[in-house]
Amino acid sequence: MIVMMICHYDDTNSSGGLDKQARLLSRTLRAAGEDVVMLASTRKWSRAGWVMDEGVRVRYFWTFNTPQIAGRHLPAALLWAAQLFVWIAWNRAAIDVLHCHQIRIHAFAAALARKLFTIPSILKSATGGAGADIITIGSHKYFGGSGRRFVIRHTDTFIATTQTVIDDLETYGVPSEKIALIPNGLELAPLSVGKGSEYRSGRALFLGRLGPDKNTPALADAAAQVAGEGQLQVDFYGRGREQALLEETIERNGNKAVSYRGWTSDPTPVLLDYGYLLLASNAEGLSNSMIEAMSQGVVPVATRVSGCVDHITEGKTGFFFDGVNREALVTALEKIKTISENEWAELSANVSRYARERFDIGMISAAYRTLYARLLAGAKA
Repeated sequence: MIVMMICHYDDTNSSGGLDKQARLLSRTLRAAGEDVVMLASTRKWSRAGWVMDEGVRVRYFWTFNTPQIAGRHLPAALLWAAQLFVWIAWNRAAIDVLHCHQIRIHAFAAALARKLFTIPSILKSATGGAGADIITIGSHKYFGGSGRRFVIRHTDTFIATTQTVIDDLETYGVPSEKIALIPNGLELAPLSVGKGSEYRSGRALFLGRLGPDKNTPALADAAAQVAGEGQLQVDFYGRGREQALLEETIERNGNKAVSYRGWTSDPTPVLLDYGYLLLASNAEGLSNSMIEAMSQGVVPVATRVSGCVDHITEGKTGFFFDGVNREALVTALEKIKTISENEWAELSANVSRYARERFDIGMISAAYRTLYARLLAGAKA
């Protein structure tokens, strides 16, 4: 049995791309014949217990706050981790591998289970750069450097989605032989033609979680200076904490070529109307939005953060914002405004081909199954 653990999984604790990845991978593995169980948290007492999520068994454990956050919220995280460990201990004979999505408090439960019960464990690092998981887990909000060293010592494999994450893991003491590079994967919709290049090449969008780290109000402010005159339309799709501020920013600027379009559960039809995806994030792991967009020929324009720097080659598979200040955002938007239809069409073909060769969930699932088999063989040796 493959037991996955994730802090955020339901609508009380959703983290957007992270839980989307966990859901898709668990379902794909289940469809391939693997026995998969997901252990997750909820802040709804009525939801605690077992549910079926498209063929995958999910066990929700109640906690009074999100267990992803430590510091003064550490008691809630510890409550969740304790419940995880008790469940693991009770079911240890049936567990083949523990697989943690993101390195947070549940990493300690997995490491302790590895030490006491010799259950192989995998930790997937979700973010690189300044907000890297391996940095967070060693902070005073958890158990400091000694806690991080305990997790490293008692983890079999760390999953990095990008080279930046590999660099972070090695910097903080993870041996290279314990690191595997497996990118995020998605169910890539069939490549569609969409609107013509004349239409799409003059349209850009943001698509994703509207959190403070995404800098969408600043992006909207910069877009209001550049967009319009029939040359560039910039639209925002998503929901989250910054939605009200984003809408206020757009309304204040009064540029009709910049708009908020709400949230969509099915991005593919939306992507086919646009030529560029705008990501002005402070940090990323490997953005689901970017993978989805690239697979449909939407050219990314992103900050130089983990995941983006790994897969964007300036002028070939996208462009970069050189910062998140107004000048840097405006400069990049002005640049794409000058790109011709033919140039955009070539870029679009490049990014679509690049994504489809690397990010199909079937390939990613096969990589994990190979890793599980190797860990199981080692455990039985």
